Amino acid sequence: MKIKKNLVAATAAVLAAGMALAGCGSSNGGSGDVQKTADGKVKITMWHGFSEADGKTLESIVDDFNKSQDKYEIDAQLQPWSTIGETMVTKVTTGDGPDFVTTGADNGQGWSIDGTFQCVSDFYADKDNGTDEYLDNVVKQITFNIDGKEEKCAVPMGYAPTSVWYNTDMWKAAGLTDKDIPTTWDQLLEVAKKLTKSDGSQYGLAMADSGWAAYMKGNGTGLYTTDGKVSINSKENKAFLQKMRDFYNGGYAVPGLDDTAARESFESGQSAMVIVGPWEDQAATDKGINHDTFAVPDGDGTYKYADGKTGSNTGSTGLYWWVTSQVGDSEKLPGIYEFFKFYNNHDNQVKWSLGSAYPPNNKTVTADELSDRPLIAKISQYTDNSYIGIAGLKGGFGDIAASLDTLTQNTVRTSDDIQGLLDQAESSISGYLDEYAE
Repeated sequence: MKIKKNLVAATAAVLAAGMALAGCGSSNGGSGDVQKTADGKVKITMWHGFSEADGKTLESIVDDFNKSQDKYEIDAQLQPWSTIGETMVTKVTTGDGPDFVTTGADNGQGWSIDGTFQCVSDFYADKDNGTDEYLDNVVKQITFNIDGKEEKCAVPMGYAPTSVWYNTDMWKAAGLTDKDIPTTWDQLLEVAKKLTKSDGSQYGLAMADSGWAAYMKGNGTGLYTTDGKVSINSKENKAFLQKMRDFYNGGYAVPGLDDTAARESFESGQSAMVIVGPWEDQAATDKGINHDTFAVPDGDGTYKYADGKTGSNTGSTGLYWWVTSQVGDSEKLPGIYEFFKFYNNHDNQVKWSLGSAYPPNNKTVTADELSDRPLIAKISQYTDNSYIGIAGLKGGFGDIAASLDTLTQNTVRTSDDIQGLLDQAESSISGYLDEYAE
């Protein structure tokens, strides 16, 4: 599965497996009619973008839910990740969109503020829904200030901390041991040097030169502050960018890679390490790469997260379930809530993790229960140190992400003055912050 870290518009629809309709009842607050199946179940439309093993696992959970009760029927529809968000927004405005959808926390906040999504604080208020078992930091990422009130606006779906994957055979051949696992970016650079061969046959690190928002927070001052003020142009960010340039100029990292190419470099044996999400476990296994993983090193950045933490820069792909505003308080809403409860219960989170390679959302799941995927259990330990890279605004994520990518790509692909690049990034991001300010 491929998901960009910057989900500007996250997913879209197609693949409808439409069931015959016997009739429709009136919605009690939603914008459209409530459709029912031939056997009288309330039909609820779900959009997602999972098309591989993760999709089959999700489909199985949906089938189990539909069979488990006689009130609701979830119609799961596959959409391309590249357009799911944009298509969803357009269709929701006409009442023809999904009832709930999986997408990221970045755009989710803006869509919650503008009313495309309806928040679900009432779901969390009912302790019978098992929300106390959700991982705390995962919930924090979708707790927003909406009209001056703190609201929980989504339910965990697939929260995937980024980590460093390494080829254990190359690691041993370079004389490295567990004692050499880096805990800082300086140490990561030194390890990359040891894993690089001077003849160009092996690089120490494969890393996309885009999507660095989380790393700019962990090692510097981030792109903007929690109150929406531009903060990218700082000595801390400049120092980190210079350090990253050292990876590439020294020949220790492959230049000019996106996420897919970085993974391919690792999976082909060209690079000894790659920084990517948990789906690399299965991909590396399929390619016959003996591998292990460790946390993305902490940084010494001064950016302060909403919870007061600094220096945390693991980064993540944070996917959630969001209820669209077309649902309102119709008959569909309790059915959606029942599915959320079902999906995130202990047993289904074991099933989801084993089948999808995503860490569980439910903190009652033990490492022993994930013994078939021990590295996924390991990655779940990194969740508390994992934050969404670009979030906290009403909109403009795509524009801001593009400005950052221009900065980081020019840093590692050119010899342009880093200060000049930061000046340009500050100007463009400041403009977007003003444009999308409330």
